[in-house]
Amino acid sequence: MHPSAQQYPPVGSRWQDRDRRAKRTVQVVRIDPAKRRVRIHCLETDVLSWAKPERFNGKSGGYQPLPGAKRR
Repeated sequence: MHPSAQQYPPVGSRWQDRDRRAKRTVQVVRIDPAKRRVRIHCLETDVLSWAKPERFNGKSGGYQPLPGAKRR
């Protein structure tokens, strides 16, 4: 595996946007390893979009696991 290879979040997992201005909860719908992106579904607005796997790191500017959700 390449040293900078990013770990993908598990399909079905729920994440919260770290940006305090955006009250956004997303669910991982599908992984596209060929294009290195993650299909996400925003639960508040019911919108599908894409995100980079690097954003699922729990840090500022990314997503953190939903409190109470089990992380694998």
